[in-house]
Amino acid sequence: MAGRSGLRPAGLDLNRKPRNPGDMCNEYQLKLNFGADWWNAVGDKRVPFHWRSAPSNRPLDVPFKPTNRAPMIRAIDAADPAAGLECIDTRWWLVPFFHKGPVSAWKSMCTNAKIETVDTAPTFRDAYKRRRALIPLTSFIEYDEPPGWKNGMRKRRWDVSWEPKDQFDQVRYFAGLWERSNPTDLTEPLESFAFITGPPGSDVAPLHDRQPAVLTLEQGMEWLRLDRPGKAVLVTATPLHTYRPVEAAR
Repeated sequence: MAGRSGLRPAGLDLNRKPRNPGDMCNEYQLKLNFGADWWNAVGDKRVPFHWRSAPSNRPLDVPFKPTNRAPMIRAIDAADPAAGLECIDTRWWLVPFFHKGPVSAWKSMCTNAKIETVDTAPTFRDAYKRRRALIPLTSFIEYDEPPGWKNGMRKRRWDVSWEPKDQFDQVRYFAGLWERSNPTDLTEPLESFAFITGPPGSDVAPLHDRQPAVLTLEQGMEWLRLDRPGKAVLVTATPLHTYRPVEAAR
């Protein structure tokens, strides 16, 4: 990510409203080696960090997509996140605790939770109150329809990142929720996650009408604390030049 210019990429109209927005941010990347030394490189050494599952050997250039397993970080003790965090590879696409059928029978698209209703929607409200998480990323990906686009034509793919303030800021974190359910076709409980989206800021608005809540590690530690304001401090409508959309190969 280092070395890119901060100039607005050609062809991205800040005044254009996105067409056919649909579900947003259903692809993201973590282009940093998620090995045993990861927390020492980008984490807070004051906070103990435990790998509950073996670090993934997923290639760095392969983005995460819905239903993939992806790294998720959560507090070992939800009442005291600073006492220790654990990381586990978990399914991206939340299946709520009350689902009793097979995994495939849960049809609702639960990769994202709307900030407006995350604390009231039956699918997410219990996880919001009790089970928050951080989903590490180095960029998220959006698609838009270029001028002259017609049905059947390929959309443009945009890699949306930021200018890191230091080595620890190479990675940021979606404000996430996790859940444990018991689908009938699995022999063990299923853990899965979603992350929160809201109104877009000026950088993402030309691409989509929603934007994920992305946090620094410091902000993420506050998000994990169940006794803090929660969604009230999440910002999705970020100021101009918070992010750098760069057109990327498909």
